[in-house]
Amino acid sequence: MSESFTFYPPWRTGLFFHLIAILLWIAGAVWGLWRATSAQVGPIFLLYLSPALLAVPLVPLLVYRLYTLRNASYTLERDRIRLQWGWRIETIPTDVALWIRPASDLEIPLPLPRLRWPGSILGVRRLPDGRPVEFLASRGVGLILIGTARKAYAISPSDINAFLGAYQQLIELGSLDPSQAESIHPSFLFARVWSAIPARLLLLLGAALSIISLVWAMIVIPRVSQISLGFTALGQPREPLPAIQMMFLPVFSFFAYLVNGSLGLFFYRSDRNHPWAYLLWSASVLVGMLFLLAIFFILRSR
Repeated sequence: MSESFTFYPPWRTGLFFHLIAILLWIAGAVWGLWRATSAQVGPIFLLYLSPALLAVPLVPLLVYRLYTLRNASYTLERDRIRLQWGWRIETIPTDVALWIRPASDLEIPLPLPRLRWPGSILGVRRLPDGRPVEFLASRGVGLILIGTARKAYAISPSDINAFLGAYQQLIELGSLDPSQAESIHPSFLFARVWSAIPARLLLLLGAALSIISLVWAMIVIPRVSQISLGFTALGQPREPLPAIQMMFLPVFSFFAYLVNGSLGLFFYRSDRNHPWAYLLWSASVLVGMLFLLAIFFILRSR
């Protein structure tokens, strides 16, 4: 008889939702940037730029949630229950789990997290007895609750009956060597990065450069009516542009910082000395410096 069973949450609906949402936000950002290039008035420019500004934090968030969905699993063993949702890992010794039952058995419906969407039912709510329940699920129906003395966990295996049957088989076998409880949160990764001085300096410097470019552009734009972007391939001066379009530079700087920072965390998670992590964070610093130089030369060429 197998002593380990792994189950996965339903992911197809969440996969399609995340992919469509990512593509729509990227398309909206590209459309907004394209329209912003021909905008002449400040408010209209900012209106067209708003999809790109919203896409800067939302697209990386959706990509991360998609990654966690595809790297989610629930593993039952004789000695432990292991719940994984991307970078979130919870190990529950079998002797610590007080009960496992469908959420539909509750007399009062289980409240779902307020901020949720298909493929991402994550967050913490409370059971009727006041005990916190953490959701690691891809759907709001067909949930299973795992109760401990401290808190409960709501999960969504694809086959509820198979999950409950496997758990019953394992507890009948009994635990051979009770494991230690373990709880790993994504914040633990950020704390580990923050404790590494080189990583901390690169991330802080990259953020500071993007913020400086944003503040500099906001200070200069009201004082300058038009800007020049150099010469054409034939040596002719380019048409002057409204100064408000200088806001493109800090937006691109922030986007590069978030993308490089997120990818760096992915590599750093597997190996804190991974060269790609530091290369990507260094690239954020380099990009930030280049955008600052771009603002400097644009203003100098007036």
